[in-house]
Amino acid sequence: MQKKSLDAVLERLMTVFAVDSDSELARKLDVNRQTLGSWRSRQSIPYALCVNISEAEGVSLDWLLAGEGEMLRGGSISPTSKPAANPQEDAILALFRSLEETDRREIQSAAEEKKRIRDIEQRLEDLTEALAVARRPA
Repeated sequence: MQKKSLDAVLERLMTVFAVDSDSELARKLDVNRQTLGSWRSRQSIPYALCVNISEAEGVSLDWLLAGEGEMLRGGSISPTSKPAANPQEDAILALFRSLEETDRREIQSAAEEKKRIRDIEQRLEDLTEALAVARRPA
C-alpha cells in the first residue's frame, strides 16, 4: 500500500469514527497510538481490521480501502424503504459531497455532538417528569 493510499484509508477511518486525530482513532480502533504510528511507517494497515470495521460499521470495503463508491454498504436502498425526496436534504447532501474529507469529518462530528446533546436533553426531561410523578402524593 502506498503512503498516499494509506493516509487516505486512515482519513476515511477518521470519518467513519468521527475523530480528528491519530490518538482518537487509535482509541476507537482499540490499539495503541504507537501501533498506528507503526502502520504509517510500514505503509500498511491490517486487512482483517478493515474487513471487521466494514462489517461492524456498515461501511463499504471498496470505499474504505480505495475511496470508491458510496461510504455505506448497500447503497442501493430498495424503493419501498427509501424516504420521499426532500429538496432541502438534497441540497445539503450536494453541498456536503462537494467538501473536502476533513470538512466532512468536522460536519459529521458537529452533527453527532448535536444529536448527543439533544438525546441528553430528552433524557433529562424524561427524568424530570418521572421525578415530578414520584413526588406527587398518592
